[in-house]
Amino acid sequence: MSAGPRTPVLVGVAQQVGREDDPALGLSPADLLAEAARGAIADSGADAASVIDTLAAIRLFADSGGAFPSPFGTYRNLPHAVARRIGAHPRDLIYAPVGGNTPQMFVNALAERIANGESEVALIVGGEALRTQARAEKAGLKLDWGEEAPSDPATCGEETRYASGHEIRHGIALPTSVYPLFENAFGAAMGWSPLQHRAEIGHLMAPLSAVAAENPFAQIRSAYAAEALVAPSEDNRIIAYPYTKRLCANMFVDQAAAVLMMSTEAADRFGVPADRRVYLHGSADTHEKILVSERIDYATSPAIHIGAAHALAQAGITADDLGYIDLYSCFPVAVEIAVAMIGLPTEDPARLTLTGGLPYFGGPGNAYSLHAIAEVVEHCRDDTGAWGFVFANGGFLTKHSFGVYTTTPGYNGRSDPASYQAAIDAMPSPPFTETPAGDGQLETFTVVHHKGAPMFAIIIGRLDSGERFLAQMHTRLEPLMETPVIGHRLRVSPGEPNIAALI
Repeated sequence: MSAGPRTPVLVGVAQQVGREDDPALGLSPADLLAEAARGAIADSGADAASVIDTLAAIRLFADSGGAFPSPFGTYRNLPHAVARRIGAHPRDLIYAPVGGNTPQMFVNALAERIANGESEVALIVGGEALRTQARAEKAGLKLDWGEEAPSDPATCGEETRYASGHEIRHGIALPTSVYPLFENAFGAAMGWSPLQHRAEIGHLMAPLSAVAAENPFAQIRSAYAAEALVAPSEDNRIIAYPYTKRLCANMFVDQAAAVLMMSTEAADRFGVPADRRVYLHGSADTHEKILVSERIDYATSPAIHIGAAHALAQAGITADDLGYIDLYSCFPVAVEIAVAMIGLPTEDPARLTLTGGLPYFGGPGNAYSLHAIAEVVEHCRDDTGAWGFVFANGGFLTKHSFGVYTTTPGYNGRSDPASYQAAIDAMPSPPFTETPAGDGQLETFTVVHHKGAPMFAIIIGRLDSGERFLAQMHTRLEPLMETPVIGHRLRVSPGEPNIAALI
């Protein structure tokens, strides 16, 4: 397969990690992203800063409406702030929506724009400086990260409300409290006892930490034994059962990455060497039923299954052909469900990541998968003809983006995501009630902890009538974590919140 003049190609990648202990010397988010941008441009072998026509920045956590607002000011236009620092003057400045899927989604979308002649040279940047931010706050420093701009950036994609008011009132608000709901459902579907389930999680994640320990761009280069990941301790407290601190994404990082894309014609014109070029042969972007309470079930993911199958088929390969893989790994269940839905072997968990995973490599907010893409590009360059694969995830296992890469020239276009999303949307959700009363069974749960002590349980259940409901439990929490309880009988009464009890 040959590359025509409009064939999109990834030509430059770079990663940055900040290890400065003095927060006064740490880089601001824009400075950190600019360093990665300069690295990607240099990696391409072309003097391309002045010809970038599109610069897309992954949304900072400070602008994501979450728990990490910036105390040091905000950027009116982050893409402009980066462009100014690297001497670029892009026509299009784009700020991504919230979601860890957006780095791969932007590669997919910008490849399509390049193929359609709407762009020739595009740069994607993303990262976080939350490590420096947290240390500066603790030290009482007053940093100045605010920056004005001539105009606001363009936005791409719709912002998603990941939880309803009813869900939030029952505890479905933070990822650390929501992903365990999927985890416990997955363990029950596998037939694992609580003890076996925790052991399986440790055996999955320990090899990922070993990969991070060898990665020079990892924020914390530590390898852990399986037991050290899952066993509660003073420095590894339970966050929400069964997840301890070491099983959760590490957001307090100073990390950034950048990816430079061009048309083949532009790459030829600017002298990008052939050994720098990696091509996107397959892509997909899908989403589940948006609200957690609307999901088909909690142990599978139709949107991962359909999206991955589409991307692989578009590339003309199967999962068995993949040589280099990075699966989004904010929590263990994201890996477990992705493996099951894509059809990947699990004998060697280290093969499922190139970075080392978000809990160990680091989880720079919405931008993590930009590091995964950079790793895939580098590995494909070193192994000509091998296939690379990225799975990126956003929300509560909600939005998914996929990319299939290789050094063989070619591009198969981007199918309209609506064409395969329709099958997911057509799947019926269980009926739901906000005011449940009566008997039913437990569908999934987690026990939310505070400073290592159990506080309350989030319950998702099904009434005997078939209606799904949300509830909480505030007593008898230990049995939930000690014995298999999914599928057990319970009784629920309506309130604010609804209250359930095992019977």
